[in-house]
Amino acid sequence: MFRQSRIALCGLTTTLAVVLGGNTHAQDVNAAVALVEQFITAHKTHLDSMQGPLLNDARAAAPYVVDVLAVDGLQGRLGFDPIYNAQDYDISSIEVFADADAPILRGAAQVWVELVNFGQRQKFLYALVPVQPDNVWQISDIYSENNDWSLADMASGLGIDLRRDTGREVTLQNAGFPIPCAFACGNPTAADAEEGQEAVIVPGMEEGDLPGNGINPDGRNLLLILDASGSMWGQMEGVAKITTARQALAGIVGDLDPSANVGLMAYGHRREGDCSDTEVLYPVANYAAGRLIPAIEGISPLGKTPIANALEQAASVMPKSGRSSSVLLISDGLETCGGDPCAAAARLAESGIDTRVHVVGFDLNEEEHSALQCIAEKGNGTYYPANDAQSFVAAVKEAVRESETAAPAPAPVPQPSVETVFEETFDGPALKAEWRVENPIPELTAFTPPGSLFVAAIGEAPHFQKAEATNRFVLDHPLPEGDFDLVLDFKLNVQTMREGVTLSLFNAAHDQVGAHMWLDPKGCGILLNLSLFRISGTEEDPEKTSFDTNLFGGPWVDGVCDAEGRARGDAIVEALGQDGARLLLKRRGREITASLEMRDPATGESLGYTTESITMLRLSGAASVLGGHGHKAVPGESHFEFDRFAIEVPKS
Repeated sequence: MFRQSRIALCGLTTTLAVVLGGNTHAQDVNAAVALVEQFITAHKTHLDSMQGPLLNDARAAAPYVVDVLAVDGLQGRLGFDPIYNAQDYDISSIEVFADADAPILRGAAQVWVELVNFGQRQKFLYALVPVQPDNVWQISDIYSENNDWSLADMASGLGIDLRRDTGREVTLQNAGFPIPCAFACGNPTAADAEEGQEAVIVPGMEEGDLPGNGINPDGRNLLLILDASGSMWGQMEGVAKITTARQALAGIVGDLDPSANVGLMAYGHRREGDCSDTEVLYPVANYAAGRLIPAIEGISPLGKTPIANALEQAASVMPKSGRSSSVLLISDGLETCGGDPCAAAARLAESGIDTRVHVVGFDLNEEEHSALQCIAEKGNGTYYPANDAQSFVAAVKEAVRESETAAPAPAPVPQPSVETVFEETFDGPALKAEWRVENPIPELTAFTPPGSLFVAAIGEAPHFQKAEATNRFVLDHPLPEGDFDLVLDFKLNVQTMREGVTLSLFNAAHDQVGAHMWLDPKGCGILLNLSLFRISGTEEDPEKTSFDTNLFGGPWVDGVCDAEGRARGDAIVEALGQDGARLLLKRRGREITASLEMRDPATGESLGYTTESITMLRLSGAASVLGGHGHKAVPGESHFEFDRFAIEVPKS
């Protein structure tokens, strides 16, 4: 059957090449590997979020497979999952890599996928063809080495005509609807609705919502930038400098800490005289050992030296996280495109927490070494001169070692002595029995591997003042008689710019007192607000009292209408998604206050604010947690992670 599959595949490839036109060799095989990775991730996301198999949903599958294989109910008609070669799944150890012997065969890319399902290793060969007008890869067949079947053969056996011309293929680049997993490989594509149509809102979790997306949250981030300008063909000790660089980088990449997130970038390797010739070959992510080595070995020097442009691009592709990030620039020459690499390095260093730019200068004179040293100094990194092969290898190793060295951790924020009377860490697989969920939508929640509860909110309902608010978590646990704190540690990923988190003592939507943190977009930027509220009265005529504070109007940021204020405000909002914050509702005697606490992303120091108090003679209600948004967010979708909830009693 495999031989027949290859013949059928060749026919399909030829048909696509003739009908769609274009050069079938134009695509880099690395892009084919990336598409297969996204396809597998999208399939798992569909299954995990209860949306069903990807190959049962033609619209969802179309960006990845040739349109003739994008058929509603395809997997159901097959009777098993061809992506996992099973009817059920327990997947681990997924590896995706190009076929070493024939990465391109008759114009089609060949990509191997190996995975373990219920302890059994499965091996598949994916065939991909380039389609016009964007000349991007599409999956045209999957072959199972374990069971000797071909997806194209099976589809043909079901009566699907693999020869028909469906016109312009749907791809990740031209899809006129949101493609959730278009961000899995660090190269997001535009996914706006087609003109005249409303944007499609997909309820539930999408690729990119849950933590990870190929990033190990516990690993350090390292981006390698390799000079591939024409001068790298120059020789040292009888060996081309590019050869020495390839060998050194390949050896180091293979020996990196398995937890590290590593990326690869090059410049000057594709076109002569083109100062825009910079390319991210692999975005920063947690790849299998040695995954980047073929790309490193395939870099061939050709053009100019746009160092500043490369550093500017690096700032946009580094993961946005609270963990340290390093850039290692390897160059044998100075900027030749008129840019200011020292200024670019300074901006890059300011773009994240503890971002450092290390530089290895290769085969330079004293003046050139001094010029490159400026890049490292402005980038808070270290400069390593190297004038022979041995010192170059040593310099690269030392630069990588320094990138793996953690910066001193900020001093911990002193915490008052407290007694925890109830705690929920959201580790799963279920909430503690004391919780109940009002208006539950289970497909909008999931426990994540790092140990948090992911919650999505969609539509007009999820506002704390609405009785129909979805997935409101209410705790049936007695409150302490005296002073206490309700504590919620959470992360908030900005999507609608109207996200809000509520922590309250809840009887009903029209009868509660609580702390509410929310975002509000204004003309100058996003505002972060904190409110202490009390709602009472009847359902038909509720009365609300609140103390509202715009934290970007003085307490934390002195306004966002100037460049400095807006940059600081945006950094704090970004930190809400990466590092999270703590929302508290406090009772002290008869006084109730609301507080918000988080780390300052610029200094690592503690940020905190407490509202004025509301006096209440009697308290009633159950502790509740809600992630939602304002009504103006429709038709947006909001995403939250709840990391910890506790009821704490301060000790005297």
